[in-house]
Order: sequence, then C-alpha cells, then structure tokens
Amino acid sequence: MQPVSPEEKPNPPQKANVCSRLFWWLNPLFKIGHEQKLTQDDMYLVLPEDRSQHLGEELQGYWDQEVLRAKTHKREPSLMKAIVKCYWKSCLVLGIFTFLEVYFKRYYSQ
Repeated sequence: MQPVSPEEKPNPPQKANVCSRLFWWLNPLFKIGHEQKLTQDDMYLVLPEDRSQHLGEELQGYWDQEVLRAKTHKREPSLMKAIVKCYWKSCLVLGIFTFLEVYFKRYYSQ
C-alpha cells in the first residue's frame, strides 16, 4: 500500500450532514469521471471507519464471540455468522436505499 501523500484530498463525508453523506458528496467525483478517466489523484482519502485495520478488528471481535459461542454449544464456529452479525446493519441500510432507488426508477421515471 502506498503511503499517504499530503496532496490527497480529505473525504467530504467526514464533515458532511446526513443528506450529503448519503450521496451528494459523490457528485463532483461523478462529474470528473464522466468527463475523463479517474486517476489516483481524483480519489478521496478513505474514511477512518472504512479502513481495513478498523474493519478487520471489528470482524475479529465478532469472530472471537462466535468461537466462544461455538465452544459452549459444542459446534464448529461459523465465519458466515460472524460476518452477518458484524455487517448486517450497514447491509440493511444499503439494501433499503437500493430498493427505493429501483422502485422509484421503475414506477416514476417514465
């Protein structure tokens, strides 16, 4: 992984309100991508909560809990159960927004 250079752009959602965090902050990036091929310099820094270190530690905690539960119930631990328990909330939110997007495109964009 490349070290962070000072010319990299901070990620807009770090200081954005709720509406902007959902999708509006991406508009400038979409515009650049529509006009030209995106480059590394066009990308924003990764949010701290989206860094692999943080996500890995979070999943590790759920995996440790799953291993303990599996031992008490005398079964094999399930990585799938740990992943679902770790990420179900964000997947549910994204699923709802995806459903709404598909619904409104299908029934209201004619």
